[in-house]
Amino acid sequence: MADDDEREVAAWLLNVFPLHQIPVGLAQRSTLDQPMTPLIIISDWFEKQDTEVQVDIAGMAAFLMFDGADLVDLGSHKQVEFLRHWLSEVGLQAHTIVGRVLTFRVCFEYFAEGRFTDFGWRLSETALRKVVEEAERAANLDTMRLASNARRMLDGLPARKGMWIEVGKSWRELADACLTCSALRDWTSSQTEQPRTVAGRGSRG
Repeated sequence: MADDDEREVAAWLLNVFPLHQIPVGLAQRSTLDQPMTPLIIISDWFEKQDTEVQVDIAGMAAFLMFDGADLVDLGSHKQVEFLRHWLSEVGLQAHTIVGRVLTFRVCFEYFAEGRFTDFGWRLSETALRKVVEEAERAANLDTMRLASNARRMLDGLPARKGMWIEVGKSWRELADACLTCSALRDWTSSQTEQPRTVAGRGSRG
């Protein structure tokens, strides 16, 4: 009976999120392993990101989403594991899933919006160069250490820029396909609406 229920859910999900609308690689999870919910779609996307990106996203979540969980002072590995569990937790009610999806989307886009564009990275580069110039003018041990850190960040900026712009493209594709308010409402309805059954007809005569 459980398998029948899972197949019903899978059928509804395919109606709400047709395979051709789901970004490549996000439709590979077996529905018998775990039904494809909007939250699991985000979880799969998260797992495909570079480790450095996962650490940045988990740090964002610790600061903006899990303020009461005392995660800010923990190591990055524990932050990543906490977010990973939060995204993949099973047995949640539909309204809880949608609430988590909306929370993650708003907080992540608020945090990462500037990382998705050339303009945002130009602002970061300008700010780092200003830090170097001001630190060198002060010319003491603390400011020179600060300047050294800023130069190291400048050296790594082109690679981080390219990586995050690709992250932005993949996130936008995902969000526009599966995480719009309309898609989430449709998915929620699919979880509460009973599948139609064909009533049996008695013989006449």
